[in-house]
Amino acid sequence: MTRENQFKERLIKYMEIEAMSRYEEPVVNELKKELANEGFEFSRDNFGCLIMHKPSKNPNAPKVLLAAHMDEVGYVVRNFDKKGQLYLSTVGGVWPCAVIGTKAKLITSNNETFIGLFGHTSIHIMQEEERKKAITENELFADFGFKSDEDAIAHGVNVGDRVYMSGETILFNDQNLIGGKAMDNRAGVTVLEFVAKAVAKLDLDIDLYLVGTVQEEVGTRGAKTVASMIDPDISIAVDTSASHDTPNTIPGNVSLYKGAALRLKDRGTMMDPKLVQFFVDLSKKYNIPTFKYVAMGGGTDAFELQFSKGGAATLTISLPQRYLHSPIGVCCISDLLAAVDLLTKFLTDFKQSDWENIQYK
Repeated sequence: MTRENQFKERLIKYMEIEAMSRYEEPVVNELKKELANEGFEFSRDNFGCLIMHKPSKNPNAPKVLLAAHMDEVGYVVRNFDKKGQLYLSTVGGVWPCAVIGTKAKLITSNNETFIGLFGHTSIHIMQEEERKKAITENELFADFGFKSDEDAIAHGVNVGDRVYMSGETILFNDQNLIGGKAMDNRAGVTVLEFVAKAVAKLDLDIDLYLVGTVQEEVGTRGAKTVASMIDPDISIAVDTSASHDTPNTIPGNVSLYKGAALRLKDRGTMMDPKLVQFFVDLSKKYNIPTFKYVAMGGGTDAFELQFSKGGAATLTISLPQRYLHSPIGVCCISDLLAAVDLLTKFLTDFKQSDWENIQYK
């Protein structure tokens, strides 16, 4: 099997796991199972982040934290309609128009599963003025075939029960492309796994922490707890970023097929310019496709990871993705593998002396 197909196989495995914010345990279990024999020391923080530690033989080695969030966006039940439909509250940011008419999956607190869809008003019976408006979150509902609110409750449905988007995996004619549910950020989780395997048996001059974070989609909360717990010198977030190579986007230079993206700035983080330059030099040295960009919206775990004790040199390695926070996102396998290669070379090449040089005096 080619490396590309191996990566694709693992990515599909992670995308098909259902694990919204606060319910990331299935991703934790898959990571631990796949990396159980690679020699990492496993631990957890009190929020549920998975920490995989590879200590350095050098007692003075800088602490490097590489993080990918494990959670996906979704919904929870907010209220009941008298006709039996369920009103929803978003977990993370989702444009309601992206989900209407698609398959929904309800998981109750009793672990019962119901399949339905995100409903909408048929255009034939819609008020004329409503046809020109986008649906709002407060109007969004899911239909699981319950006849009334009492019927839903009788089936064990409660406020707070999870409702997942259910995008199928898409294998394009262009085998370099792949689509699927929860691409944000199971693409990053898969990159994390491949980097872990690449460095597991190597002696590194860094004290390495690979972390699957939780609750990124609701405010980078897990990143805050692990940053305070590990206190890294260098923090790197791996996350997908909105690609501008589709119609009607605001201007931006992120697109598929260009490699790993070095994020310079977003609403919460100004990346360390010396660290950025180190990665640029690596990409040139090893001929790994990368490009720099300024994010036109959104943020990553880097926002919290930068706030270790005294501050950490911080960077986000972004993975270009079309159709973020929707039932199906699309990434380019060669971009994701470029991120694997770039991060692996960083971890293997970086020395204690480099850290001493990168620190601001």
